[in-house]
Amino acid sequence: MAEVKVDDVRKTFGAGRPVLDGVSFTVADGEFVSLLGPSGCGKTTLLRIVAGLETADSGRLSIGGKDVSDVAPKDRDIAFVFQNYALYPHLSVRENVAMGLKLRGTPAAEIARRTADAAKRLGLEPLLERRPAALSGGQRQRVALARALVREPRAFLLDEPLSNLDAVLRERTRGELKLLFKKANGTVLYVTHDQVEAMTMSDRVVLMNEGKLQQIGSPEEIYRRPANAFVASFLGAPPMNLISRAEAEKSGLFAGLPEGDLLVGVRPEEVKVGSGREASIVLVEPVGSHTILTLDCGGAAVRAVVPGSWVGGSSCRVEVPSPSVHLFDAVTGARR
Repeated sequence: MAEVKVDDVRKTFGAGRPVLDGVSFTVADGEFVSLLGPSGCGKTTLLRIVAGLETADSGRLSIGGKDVSDVAPKDRDIAFVFQNYALYPHLSVRENVAMGLKLRGTPAAEIARRTADAAKRLGLEPLLERRPAALSGGQRQRVALARALVREPRAFLLDEPLSNLDAVLRERTRGELKLLFKKANGTVLYVTHDQVEAMTMSDRVVLMNEGKLQQIGSPEEIYRRPANAFVASFLGAPPMNLISRAEAEKSGLFAGLPEGDLLVGVRPEEVKVGSGREASIVLVEPVGSHTILTLDCGGAAVRAVVPGSWVGGSSCRVEVPSPSVHLFDAVTGARR
């Protein structure tokens, strides 16, 4: 496997705003890094540029210490798993998995060995003679992964490979994927808009918005210490409460706020229900393992997460511990 380095990559389509605006980061050898962000943030365009399927306006790309900015996709020694799997409908699973190796002139015995190994690792052995039309979505996804694995590339690029799966299968498959790439010691750049995928699978997360890198760090780092208000509001379900300084003062939950035009934030799970200031309950949302309460705290809407089912009345007492408070500049969104 190899290090992947993205250095000041820029891309604009037509006369609009930049799709990528000076993005730089490094994926270490054997590291799993997710590109996370809302639709249209530039993450898939960036992945396609790394693959060589799009050309950057400027910037530099290197794989394994070699500048590949002007290298053809077939010569970058990467494997790309597409969202739609891109399987050949007229070929069997075995033939789909082996196709890339055949095109590269790999000896037949080596093709057979790698195909059998990938099929065993991904549970495809009973399906090798089937065609894609006879497979479920999850099975097709595993075939696409097997085709990438047999290549033994320097890096894996994956573009939302789980997005076509139902919720139960997606949850199971993301764990399987994490273990698979850990065993393969694979260098992985993984695109997703699903924060649960990014947080549970990644060594580090690159969070993007409007073509710019907002924050890069471990899942724990970006969740516990968001770099700006966008990161704070994007991560979490429900996301961080963000209210103005004036609303925060009226709520009575935040003491000793500094001067200035601020956004005051607190994660819903950090809002303590049971003691403190009285608040009206506006909405109760049970989700099984916990319940989400929307509270009216002196005119400020604050969401809280409480374990189990809520059996209280139309009001409750609530407080926010000082260490749980995050402050952001109300104009720039930057962390204070």
